[in-house]
Amino acid sequence: MSDQNSVSDTKKRLGIFCFYDHAGHADGYIEVLLKALRPYLNDLVIVANGKLDGESRAMFGQFTDQITVRENKGLDAAAYQQAMLALGWDKLESYDEVICFNDTVMGPLYPFSELFDAMEAKNVDFWGITAHPKAKFGEESIPAHIQAYWHVYGKRLVSSGAFQQYWESMPVMTDYAEVTRKHEMRFTPYFEQLGFTWVTYIDAEKYAGLSPYPLLFMPKQIIENDRCPIFKRRSFFVDYGAYFDKTAGQPGSELYDYIREHTDYDVNLIWDTLLRSFNLDDIRQAMHLDYVLPTKALNPREGEAPSSAFIQHVYFMDLLDDTFHYLNSLPESTDLYITSTKDKIPQIRAYADSHGFTHPIEFLPVKNRGRDVSALFVAASGVVLSGKYEVIGFAHDKKSSQVGESGHDGTESQGFAYKLMENTLGSKDYVQNVLTLFVQNPRLGLAAPTPPWHAIYFAHTIPNDWGPNFDGTQKLMHDMLGLDVPMTEAKRTMSAIGSCYWFRVEALKPLFEYGWDYEDFLPEGKMGVDGSISHAIERATGYVAQSQGYYAAWILTDKYAAIELDSLLHASKIFMGTLGPYRWGDSLIENSRSSDAKLTALRVFHERSLRNRIHNRLRGIAHKVILPLPKPLRDAAYNLAWGPVAILRKLRSHK
Repeated sequence: MSDQNSVSDTKKRLGIFCFYDHAGHADGYIEVLLKALRPYLNDLVIVANGKLDGESRAMFGQFTDQITVRENKGLDAAAYQQAMLALGWDKLESYDEVICFNDTVMGPLYPFSELFDAMEAKNVDFWGITAHPKAKFGEESIPAHIQAYWHVYGKRLVSSGAFQQYWESMPVMTDYAEVTRKHEMRFTPYFEQLGFTWVTYIDAEKYAGLSPYPLLFMPKQIIENDRCPIFKRRSFFVDYGAYFDKTAGQPGSELYDYIREHTDYDVNLIWDTLLRSFNLDDIRQAMHLDYVLPTKALNPREGEAPSSAFIQHVYFMDLLDDTFHYLNSLPESTDLYITSTKDKIPQIRAYADSHGFTHPIEFLPVKNRGRDVSALFVAASGVVLSGKYEVIGFAHDKKSSQVGESGHDGTESQGFAYKLMENTLGSKDYVQNVLTLFVQNPRLGLAAPTPPWHAIYFAHTIPNDWGPNFDGTQKLMHDMLGLDVPMTEAKRTMSAIGSCYWFRVEALKPLFEYGWDYEDFLPEGKMGVDGSISHAIERATGYVAQSQGYYAAWILTDKYAAIELDSLLHASKIFMGTLGPYRWGDSLIENSRSSDAKLTALRVFHERSLRNRIHNRLRGIAHKVILPLPKPLRDAAYNLAWGPVAILRKLRSHK
């Protein structure tokens, strides 16, 4: 984005930029931000908290030679403090404005000239882009204050003894909450009370009746209506509970769509920083990387369909009717490969011929070891790595023996198979729409049906779907493939649970290039229902895509989306219904607190009941055994029995 210095802008400015990254790497969005802002700065100081890699240092060197790497203590406030104290007050007083800003914002979406021209006319002592209005948070009163990602201090403020004393006496703070309370929330009212004036580019009072934090909860509106030049990177990975509790969930996806469709900002800068540094499930939720595709209509496609193939693994001969029903959905331009054991291939070919299936098939023989996973990553690896295809789909027939073994009905596992196949090969139009999806979203690496939530699967997929596979998946990613992306057992995998999915070859290439062999997989009969290398590969697919700069998404047919919605609503209803009269509040968070309160009360009740039962039982024994004893022995026995209880009660009373 071109951004020329305004003719009317003659102020002498210093910029102090605080940078932090866990790996010390500055993503491309930072270079774009600094390049656009640098014409408005006479000098720039960059302070890196923690570490800085060589590539990033060289990039920063384009803009300044004043680069400091410091211990990662005190967050951005301590970085600004160190920079200002190192420069000295005489130097700082020589500037008309000192801008303290950090890497939590991205942009610009509009030229910075608009921002500086508008603020030049305000004639205040300090200013920012957005502010948090005066508000109540529970019992706490929050004062109106400029949000600290962008503070601009004028000469009168910087030259004041109060300002200099503020920074000289600032203690080192330990975490985000402390910096927010002791610096961000304090700074504005403190200096306002001393007679200094302030204002923000975006009028906080305009949105105060809707949200105290429009930059996060109403970003599209302030960008579209107020031409806010920046946006929070956190908009695309914020814990979804924040969105769900304050909005309908739309801010992140709405912001991304607006940037992509109405500005010239390169959205690849967004993807580059998100996929390198943040959890894929957080990204998916905040951006709603879930696609509902028509089964009886074609979505518009710009350009040609990607070269494609589909690989189907066949094991169960009694499921051939279902298998070929779904394979009929493949376009003529999509090459079809079927993997199966040598003895079954003639039967499959005969079935196809006798049932009028005319799509050409290339058969790939497999060993009966590793099931569908080895079929794809061993038998079909040559197809994937041939260079002929951009996008490949994979599916397999499915029966789950553990369902019957655990006393559940076969319809439960049949429902899982139905969900997988419907949302992988739902119809001819649906498959075309999946291919279109890859064309329209060049950073899409993997598209898979949602995990099963119903029946026996519920406890294994909510709240997450790792099962006993986290350590194995982590070992696969880090030790075997040498890939490093954010992974945590506390969040769902965002991979292809059930191993039916479409993928961009470039996204999963490291997984195929590893060079798997059948001996890497457990033989039939020893594989078990979970915890094997096959299950680790199944859960690694989304993370492998992420490591290559692609995201994983969920796909559903329009028909199945209706089923999914009602299933999830039913699950919510059941859980909320268990609270009964103990349920209180309006939002999910409030209801969750009522659930915690109920469980805590029940736990305390049962603990007390258990203690009372034990006490009564011991007292009964004492009456029968100790009372008949002579008094000296009886007293000694009582002291021995009840001494520990008395000590425990005394300790409790002193808590």
